[in-house]
Amino acid sequence: MTLNMLNILWLAKSEYPAGSSLTPHKHDYYQIYYVISGEGDFIVGNESVKMGRGKYLFTRPNDIHGISSTRDVDGNPLRMLEVKYVVFDNELEESLNQIPIVCQGTDNIEEMLALVFKEGIDTLPWYLEIATHTFIAVLYYMIRFQKIELSTNPKKSKVVDQIKENIQKNYKNEISLDHLAKFVGHSKNYICKTFKENTGMTINLYLNKVRIDKAGELLLNTDYDVAEIGREVGYNNIFHFIKTFKKIVGTSPGNFRKNELTGNALVSSKVKAIATIPTQQTRHDI
Repeated sequence: MTLNMLNILWLAKSEYPAGSSLTPHKHDYYQIYYVISGEGDFIVGNESVKMGRGKYLFTRPNDIHGISSTRDVDGNPLRMLEVKYVVFDNELEESLNQIPIVCQGTDNIEEMLALVFKEGIDTLPWYLEIATHTFIAVLYYMIRFQKIELSTNPKKSKVVDQIKENIQKNYKNEISLDHLAKFVGHSKNYICKTFKENTGMTINLYLNKVRIDKAGELLLNTDYDVAEIGREVGYNNIFHFIKTFKKIVGTSPGNFRKNELTGNALVSSKVKAIATIPTQQTRHDI
């Protein structure tokens, strides 16, 4: 039954020489980037976060993310353990969606991810079962920490959920901090601090992220021009829309549409990755 909870799509141990980059992008599956050496400036929505050894990026479907630059630390380049996966269990997915996009790792999580990677590379008997069960344990370790954080502040968690729900419903319209503060019944300072503590991002970043995510969907699935899409997701000024889109995604709406549809590579050519796709992982009985 456990194997039906998720599919591991791809495993990699990647190496990014100093000065490498990863174009901001999004996809319809989950991905984890766990840093094991070096340092990088990771793009999260329209913010940049410096990440080094022991930190990891936890991206959900449609989270925009990338890397603007990488640096060696003590002679070691940015190296990461990466996992791409899809989740089929609703309860697990609900819990995963509470994890911040930028997290501090632990020795246990790193060791278990290394085991998942080793099983995927070695493909010895029962590798799929061992890799999947171990990876599920990794996810529950991540959830456990976040649940402890949230359980001590149930009132704050409710405020964050209310803000997210309001933004998701009204992103096409003008949304101000005054409006959100009045909606949840707290001060602007309180909601800004609470939202940042619980999600790892500002309210403004979340709003822009929602809008740009929706814009990306329209760019790929409709024939609307850029101005129409900008208005559709809440930007009345086309220049502001293009500037915000480029800041978050790393390229213009037009280039995004072209690159996504033609499948151009996202990663610098200098990047190396030892990867495996466990083909036996594809199951049609779920």
